[in-house]
Amino acid sequence: MLLRPLYAMRFANLLAWAFVATTFLTACGDPQSAAQGGPGGPQTAHLAAIVLTPTPPASAGTSVPGNVLAEQQIEVQAEIAGKVAHIGFREGEAVEAGHLLFRLDDAELKARADQASARLLLARTREKRLKQDYKARAVSQSEYDQVYAEWKSAEAEAALAKAQWEKTHVRAPFDGVVGLREVELGSVVQPGTRLTTLQNLSSLRVEFAVAERLAASVRPGFKVRFTAAGTSDTLEATVYAVESRVNADTRLLRVRARTSGARSGRVLPGSFARVELPLDHDNALRVPTQAVVQSAQGAQVWRVRGGVAELVTFEPGVREARMVEAASGLSAGDTILVSGLLQLRPAAAVTPQIADASPETTPNRPSSSAQAPGSAPASSSSSSASEPGR
Repeated sequence: MLLRPLYAMRFANLLAWAFVATTFLTACGDPQSAAQGGPGGPQTAHLAAIVLTPTPPASAGTSVPGNVLAEQQIEVQAEIAGKVAHIGFREGEAVEAGHLLFRLDDAELKARADQASARLLLARTREKRLKQDYKARAVSQSEYDQVYAEWKSAEAEAALAKAQWEKTHVRAPFDGVVGLREVELGSVVQPGTRLTTLQNLSSLRVEFAVAERLAASVRPGFKVRFTAAGTSDTLEATVYAVESRVNADTRLLRVRARTSGARSGRVLPGSFARVELPLDHDNALRVPTQAVVQSAQGAQVWRVRGGVAELVTFEPGVREARMVEAASGLSAGDTILVSGLLQLRPAAAVTPQIADASPETTPNRPSSSAQAPGSAPASSSSSSASEPGR
């Protein structure tokens, strides 16, 4: 009689353990819980995103980078080998065209030039004397022709010797300002050695490149404005030359413009320039710069389709301070992620949180509600755990 209660208690314990195990297995295999990122299912990231719609540019016109150039600029180089015997300028001073900048040791070449001049004089004298004899029929035609040829050969040799000697005198080809000298007195230079620089600063030029689709708008006579790095001065320039072809590698067209007035002394050739092109643009698809990922394939963004993230390559167009135009590769209505990009992987489950696409309201980093893939979503229990009395 005492064994029956014992068997009944054991049977009740077994039923209790079976109920607990069944409940646990059911919770782990719940498809709805897995879809919501619960235990046993893939985690879903809640990230900020925008929906692409055609929008106008943030500011009128287009801004492109460029370089400031002098009206004329060269590197003064040696044409022949020799030793520097004279320097005829002070660094940074203005010189006129023809001014002697450097003179190389010319003793040997000067002697050769004098020797060639003496031979020329002798050949010329013989030609004149024989010409009189030929007119008097005292010599034959062949004898006169030989002397005439010797005279012309001596004339060519003298011109060559003089040209070689003149190369020892390095002169300014145009009015300008010389830069720093790269050699000193007594330095031995070779052909192509850089001696100094010379720049004509009567006006400035700016060189920049525009996208091929803007080539029809930028023509000679087109007005632009630019600001050089290190100064707040804004200069106006007029396009005077456009490259005859588009670069096949970059799809850009080179353009040069010249300042219309006196140059600013604070803007130096070689400076980086920000060129403003007053072009009117139609509404276009624009992506926040923070959403663009640069890779070997080019510019890419994370697009969400069917709750899954995918990397999409697109062709960037006009760039603004905080937005980039999508010239091709994207379509209106595409959902583009703008936060949590570093944690994303292809085919990751994502729940986009749509934000305004304007640069003023687009978040610069994930909001407090954004979660990276693999992180557990916040639940109501976490807040209840901090209630008083818990």
